[in-house]
Amino acid sequence: MDLQLNGRRALVTGSSSGIGAAVARMLAEEGARVVVHGRDRARAEKVAADIGAAGVAIGDLRTDDACAAVHAEAVSALGGNIEILVNNAGGSSTGNTTKTPIEIASEDWISNFNANALAAIRLSRLAVPDMIAAKFGRVINVSSAVAVQPNNLGADYSGAKAALNNFTVSLAGSLKGVGVTVNTVSPGIIMVDGLLRFGRQKYGIPDASIEEVTNRLAADKVFDLPPAGRLGIPDDLAVVICTLASPRSGFVTGANYRVDGGQIRSVN
Repeated sequence: MDLQLNGRRALVTGSSSGIGAAVARMLAEEGARVVVHGRDRARAEKVAADIGAAGVAIGDLRTDDACAAVHAEAVSALGGNIEILVNNAGGSSTGNTTKTPIEIASEDWISNFNANALAAIRLSRLAVPDMIAAKFGRVINVSSAVAVQPNNLGADYSGAKAALNNFTVSLAGSLKGVGVTVNTVSPGIIMVDGLLRFGRQKYGIPDASIEEVTNRLAADKVFDLPPAGRLGIPDDLAVVICTLASPRSGFVTGANYRVDGGQIRSVN
């Protein structure tokens, strides 16, 4: 199916590696003009060169000024307003994976909210008015399975992602009939580069495949495999995001698409 993305202008934040890089590549393969974003220019430029991107935008997204600079750099590289905004940048900014909610410091809660919710809010404030004027736009926020099924630990991260989910629904509801949709995609455990490296180092197999690392980690009960029987890979997310970015997906808005292999056991 033709997703009708040829020539569409896209910014994918946090796309110098992992899920973001896979999304940027797949959008480019579908013919979109893509700007790769990251904090490290060399890494971003390498991804951009590999996929034939329109350019790069560099900044950490933790302040209004930094987001404004990233937005301006992206618009300049694209030669026009952003039509597809993928808010992928984020991740736990504190690493509080061993602390209960009441052990997490206030500044850590703030840091994670800033990285995982406010960054997307800031860029949406900048990009959406142009989408409204053009009567077309797609905002896709990358959340997490823990936003709806939080763990006992790392509550500052899961709480920030829950806020992002709520922002998605509120923004979508405020854009009635203007041709702009807003959706969330929530990954489960994804075999990104860092997890693959961890597994290879843990088992002393530097060239182990994703499947071998997954099987070994599952056998050692590092995590439980979801009903799909495997961990996700970045392309699993990219397929869904590219579909939501398509003009063909105009009737889908305010939704949360779980791409977690069945990890979250819910009918909603």
